[in-house]
Amino acid sequence: MSKVKELMEKRNDVLLKMTAIIDKAEEEVRAMTETEQQDYEKYKKELEGLNVTIAAAEERARREAGNKPKTQEEKTEEEEIRAFEKYCRGETRALKLGENGSIMPRTVVEKIITQVKETCPIFELADLYNVNGELVVPYYDETSSAITAAYIEEFSDLVEKSGDLKSYTLKSHIIGALAKVSKKLINNTDIDIVGFVVNQIVKSLRETIEKEALIGESGKIKGIFTNAKNKVTAENATITGDLLIDVQMSVKEPYQGNAIWIMDRSTFREIRKLKDGDGNYLMIPDFATGGGWMLLNKKVHLSENAPKFAESAKVLAYGDMKGYTLKIGKDIETQILQEKFSSQYAVGVEAFVEADGAITNEEAIVVLEMGASALKMSAEEPEVDEGA
Repeated sequence: MSKVKELMEKRNDVLLKMTAIIDKAEEEVRAMTETEQQDYEKYKKELEGLNVTIAAAEERARREAGNKPKTQEEKTEEEEIRAFEKYCRGETRALKLGENGSIMPRTVVEKIITQVKETCPIFELADLYNVNGELVVPYYDETSSAITAAYIEEFSDLVEKSGDLKSYTLKSHIIGALAKVSKKLINNTDIDIVGFVVNQIVKSLRETIEKEALIGESGKIKGIFTNAKNKVTAENATITGDLLIDVQMSVKEPYQGNAIWIMDRSTFREIRKLKDGDGNYLMIPDFATGGGWMLLNKKVHLSENAPKFAESAKVLAYGDMKGYTLKIGKDIETQILQEKFSSQYAVGVEAFVEADGAITNEEAIVVLEMGASALKMSAEEPEVDEGA
């Protein structure tokens, strides 16, 4: 992501904060409080500074580019973005309807796909395919007849053995995302409306796809936590350091290089308290990257879509997420809804994409399942009749 793009996104965030202050005062039919006025002026000053910085950065980029002529592809991209921006602002003739009914130009759709890949960890970690229709993922199964080496007598023949070629089929389940954009923001000429709309769609798609990839739904995308066959059970619903080592060692060495942990913050809180025999915490800051956490020398990813810490729940996943295959369609069907939310003084942006996912390498991923607590098991034990 370019620095100018980051500055523009920061400017959009500041505008959102300013708009929220005004909206709240209008809804409650009152003047802004002293604190709100101070915040508004602070954001206004920051906005002015960002505008100056962005203008200077864009001017420098133009100077560095010199008089280099633009390619036809660059011209088309600029034209599509300008037309889409005008359409968002209400100029209904500014944009032509796409061949597949989509009202959003291909240039903007590609920005959505790219940003979803950049902002959602599951896209970076999983084995990702961008294809339409069904995807058949073949794999070689040696469990029925393993290929082995053996001693043979001189002049005797080797016994032929071979595994079976099997496959997983990923289908096309439709995922929809809807975002609403305030017309106040759209009518503000200072805002990068295309970037804002893309960010809203990305946010909705990211949350939905990550949730489905981790949890899934019966008959739809097969989530990691609910469908993993390789699992370790925590007896008495208690997590210990030794148990975490058992989880880690349940993934074979070839998949350890890229292995990571995925868990909800409630599970993270329990593990964060664990110490080794010398009183050192098992969970340590990731000093190598300057952010996040490491557990048993592997990166920890937190997700609100992972299951909460509870008895009889699969609370964390570990392994190389390339063992999970995610299929996302090449095309995103999109529409701008000018009328549907007009009474809310907003514009709707909806997007639909075909997706499916499943664990395609059981050896690469393991989950930890909490058992029942000792207290609960004790309560469920049947009473013994001493006179029997």
